[in-house]
Amino acid sequence: MKENEVVSILEIRKTIGGKVDTVFDALTKPEIMAEWFYGMDEGRAEVESDLRVGGEFVIHMFKADGSASSCAEYEPHGKYLEIDRPNKVVFTWISEGFVDYSVVTISLKAVGDETELTLRHELPENVVDAHREGWNACLGNLTKNCFSN
Repeated sequence: MKENEVVSILEIRKTIGGKVDTVFDALTKPEIMAEWFYGMDEGRAEVESDLRVGGEFVIHMFKADGSASSCAEYEPHGKYLEIDRPNKVVFTWISEGFVDYSVVTISLKAVGDETELTLRHELPENVVDAHREGWNACLGNLTKNCFSN
């Protein structure tokens, strides 16, 4: 975020039909992240991730036909700021030419055999709607591709 930029908090809550350890793995292991971390209904991702505080990640998003998605030009990437397995992961979120710097916090809470996920994204106010759409698509993919029975 730039100096004097208006910052908003995007918050999304979702119940995931899986145990908290399994959901944490889906959020942090590149081979599982690739199954859901793309901002469209149909597509795929390639994820590089060094899961440690200070470690970096990058997400390459593709359409179902293998061509680059409209999100590809932004190539989301960042650094892990906090990792508290299986409760929380905090990372920076940078999308080249779209968001210079923002912070995402994903908190998990066990609720029986399910997990309550809360995503908080601190980002410039002018890009909240686009990120809400993208995160909802990604979290929908997470549920559909990794936790549907």
